[in-house]
Amino acid sequence: MGKFVITKKECGKFQVCLKSNTGQVLLTSQELRSKISCRKAIEQLRTYTQEVDKFHKKTATDWELYFYLKSTNGRTIGISSRFPSALARDQAIKMIQKLAPNAFIEDQC
Repeated sequence: MGKFVITKKECGKFQVCLKSNTGQVLLTSQELRSKISCRKAIEQLRTYTQEVDKFHKKTATDWELYFYLKSTNGRTIGISSRFPSALARDQAIKMIQKLAPNAFIEDQC
């Protein structure tokens, strides 16, 4: 089972990551202002990860592949790590879709 991890950055803002069973970071939220915002972001991530059309696949300038997740209003709510292949990126998306609905929340703040 995966987990959402809430952390506080040195700048004072918060961030949410979805991690796999092995601890790999699959998806990272934008910077957030409060823990309440983190909880709301987690609920959005749980919802939008189940909609395949919310995943936008991209290629970075160094040719590594990644994706970002957008909400209905077009706002980016999460971005992935970089992947060496389209297969690895697609497998990560499938893993996120499987883990996110039931991932527990770990507050590290």
